[in-house]
Amino acid sequence: MKNYYRSFLTLLLLFGAANLFAQNKPATHTDSLMHEGIALNDAGKYTEALAKYDEVLKTYPESRTALYEKALTLSTMGKNDDAIVIFEKLVSILHSAEAYAGLANAYDMKGDSKKAIEYYKQGIARWPKDRNLWFNLCVSYARQKNYVQSELAAAEAIKADPKHLRSYQNYAVAAYQQGRNAEALLGLSNLLMFGSNSRSLASCQIIKDILHATPGNNADPIAKMQQETIAQAVASSTSGKTNLTSIDSLTLQLTATYKAIKAQEDQYGSPFFSKYFGTYFGDIAASNYMDVYTRFIGVSLAPQENLAWLKTHPDDIKAFNTWLSTEKRDVE
Repeated sequence: MKNYYRSFLTLLLLFGAANLFAQNKPATHTDSLMHEGIALNDAGKYTEALAKYDEVLKTYPESRTALYEKALTLSTMGKNDDAIVIFEKLVSILHSAEAYAGLANAYDMKGDSKKAIEYYKQGIARWPKDRNLWFNLCVSYARQKNYVQSELAAAEAIKADPKHLRSYQNYAVAAYQQGRNAEALLGLSNLLMFGSNSRSLASCQIIKDILHATPGNNADPIAKMQQETIAQAVASSTSGKTNLTSIDSLTLQLTATYKAIKAQEDQYGSPFFSKYFGTYFGDIAASNYMDVYTRFIGVSLAPQENLAWLKTHPDDIKAFNTWLSTEKRDVE
């Protein structure tokens, strides 16, 4: 979570750099100390970083930026009780999303999930569109294995920032843990379509597991419905077809599954899922681009074969990208 907080220039603008550092020293000297402190922190030299922040605070005890960075470093060092004291001060002064997130994260890091969730929620009450507060709340719920609330928080993070890939990953994981395989499948599909990452092979393997899962007897009604829908769609998609390659089978299975999910999306009790995921992937399945789509998201399953195919179909890729750019998605 640390990278979320690391935006020094943004903080300077937020807190008012002109008023932050008074007249006793040239601003350039203080700026230099702060940049040095941040660089030392990022290099893992936490004690040296604290010394830089403390030097600033000797002259400017109310420097919000120095206090903030010091609290982050203390939390990284595991000194969360000390960090909490500073973050509480910043929350009382600023009421900023960053301060609430820092405070909640410090409680999370010391194992007090109840307090962490309390402060994430307080921050969200003031900053309801802050993606990072929602995302960190999602992570905190997942740590407690409260996957229902984790999925709901991940959905809010996606609404706040549809380009944040880890929100899709956490959304999918939370859904998968509940047995809600349709929601997990489309969350992972979105992750693979819009972001290449080190976990793409693992995500593809989970997608294959979802497609071939046996519906569970102990699942809640919606989870059972989703599992049965996927199993029926996969079974019918390749029935009677022979000489299929693995990528041919996957294309047919995903096409049938996306269409089946769209047909019953309104029964899942989530308007967000219906509009943002179900309709969107149902439309992809109904398009002429499932071949290029499946080769792209499944490239890690057979890299040589899929990359070679994609290289020889530039027009298909261009047409699919054009289609994607015109397809609208609703987050509300």
